[in-house]
Parts: sequence; structure tokens; C-alpha cells
Amino acid sequence: MRLLTIFFLTLSILMAGQIQAQSKKLTKQEKKELKAKLKDYKKNPDALLSLEDDLDRYRKENQQLQAQAAQAQAESSRKDSKIASLEQEVDQLNMSVRTAQESIRQLNAQQSTASQGPDMSGLVFRVQIGAYGKSNMPANLDKENDNMDLETVDGLQKIIIGMFRDMGEADQLRSYMQKIGIKDAWVVPYRDGVRISMEEAKRIMGSGM
Repeated sequence: MRLLTIFFLTLSILMAGQIQAQSKKLTKQEKKELKAKLKDYKKNPDALLSLEDDLDRYRKENQQLQAQAAQAQAESSRKDSKIASLEQEVDQLNMSVRTAQESIRQLNAQQSTASQGPDMSGLVFRVQIGAYGKSNMPANLDKENDNMDLETVDGLQKIIIGMFRDMGEADQLRSYMQKIGIKDAWVVPYRDGVRISMEEAKRIMGSGM
């Protein structure tokens, strides 16, 4: 009974193999060769048993290969997920670095601007609004970059405001200061941060320097 089962199983396998291999109807020659193989298996039961053992071995090997393939696929998926996670971390780190670099750049720019102070190079006009020998303004009120400075010359504290490249604009500020009650307001010129006389300033303007 077992041999009969094997015989029919073998017949089914051979028929399926021939159909899949050729994908067409068997020729007379192919049918003849197939019948000859079946007769050989019928006469030689040991060959059928060996064939069954081979089939069992191939099934097991196929199952093992499928399990290994599934394991490899799962491992590949885990690696892909880990790579994606690492790439996301790298992107976040790059973004943090760019943000930090931009913050440092802005901070450096602010510090550079603060350290430079007002540009007193060349010819500059300012407005002096008072010179005091006794009632001096506290020095702590002279803030950096507040457009007001305190100068002490020959014991007198002079309060200087504004900074203009055009003498006419400085004169407008002087006129406004006088209108609001500061009668001693007048325009004072500077060259490269050093106070000069108005006559020298006019010569510089006349020469185009």
C-alpha cells in the first residue's frame, strides 16, 4: 500500500514537473519517456523509496532556507529601521549645529557692533548743550551707544549729543535745543574723533577732504 502511494505521488510530481517545464502539451516522445520512467519505478520499489527520501530532504532544506530567508529579511528590516533612526538623529544634530552657529554669529555681530561704538572717523558734527564746572552730570549716565557723551576739558564737563556727517543736520538739532530752552547749544566739529575748530572744519569741507 505504501509503495502504491509513493507511485502515485511520484507520478503526480513527474507530471507537474513536465507541465511546468514545458508549459505546453506533451509530445508523443515525451509521453513515451514518461511512461518508461514510471515502469522503471514500478519495477524498482527501492528507487521509489529513495525518491521519497530525497523529497523529504528537499522539503526540509526548503523549509530551512525559507526560515533563513525570513530571518535575514527581519534582520534587514531591523537594520533599515536603525539606519533611518540614526539618519534622523544626524539631521537633528545638524539642525542644532546650524542653530548654534547662527546664534554665535549673531552674538559676535552684536559684540562687534557694541565694541566699535559710534563711527567717529573723518569729519563729524555734534551739538554741545552745556559746559559745567560745578554741577557735573554723574558719569554713570553716559551709556555706550546712547548718542550722548561727556567730555571734561580744563575742569569743565561738556555734554555732547548727536552725530552727523552733514553740518546742516547738526545745526537743525542745535536750533531745536535752543527753542526748548537750552540757549548754550552750539555745533562742534570733530575729525577722526578729535575736536577741531569750526574754521578748520570749513577748510576741510572746502577742500573736499
